[in-house]
Amino acid sequence: MNPNEQDRVNQAWYADPWSVDGMARRQGFTDEGERSAFWRIADEMRGRPILDLGVGPGRTITLLRALSADYVGIDYLPTMVDAARARHPFADIRLGDARSLGGFAAGRFALVAFSYNGIDSVSHADRQRVLAEVFRVLAPGGVFWFSTLNLHGPARRYRPWRPPAPRRPQRALGWLRYALEGLRGYARVPAHWRHYRQVLPLAEQGEGWAVAPFFAGEWRLLTHYVSLARQLTDLAAAGFAAAAEVYDDAEGRGIGPDDALDEVFSFNLLARKP
Repeated sequence: MNPNEQDRVNQAWYADPWSVDGMARRQGFTDEGERSAFWRIADEMRGRPILDLGVGPGRTITLLRALSADYVGIDYLPTMVDAARARHPFADIRLGDARSLGGFAAGRFALVAFSYNGIDSVSHADRQRVLAEVFRVLAPGGVFWFSTLNLHGPARRYRPWRPPAPRRPQRALGWLRYALEGLRGYARVPAHWRHYRQVLPLAEQGEGWAVAPFFAGEWRLLTHYVSLARQLTDLAAAGFAAAAEVYDDAEGRGIGPDDALDEVFSFNLLARKP
């Protein structure tokens, strides 16, 4: 797969040792939506073949190999593959690209996972290739579990000159840290503004989706955002069953396209191959 400009921007950030180390420190679930989706399918997937896309330094390896020893993880960056292999020497981790899964037979897996908004790192056209390839390697009745950023959620509204507010403290002694974090956020605005302007010319948008700068990574990432209605339409167009299950990030509750979604940061979806 020949890299495009979005690949060039994102891979430069992901390959940075600082990024690899930061992602490697993450353990467990990223949010409540991921937790709900995992436990929804855990019993069904025990002992069955699993493909883990965009495995990074290996956070999901512990979660998914606990379900099945028939596990393969791939990532498109050698630095991430090396980090995952170092932390999980007995797992099957390979260099690969979610847009081109030709190394796997059709119907090979019961579950394909693409966590932590990993699918959002590729272009809109390449995203459709991911859906097609995942559909091909899933067995009938298999599940594609992935998370994606909400086009109408808070992340799309952030701007480098208006950084996200730090989480409000639960205890009185936390207010000093809250204030310091707020000040640090504004101190980084000049650098964030510079990064934002560098990637902004690559932004694009269409009906129900956009590719735009993302605040994580100090605004050095170019990320895909999608409305829930558009994502469900794209899944159906790729052949997945219409009744995908969707969970919000904050509470892990099941949601639908008619719910109020303005405060939903990201979705976890379980899409099934008929």
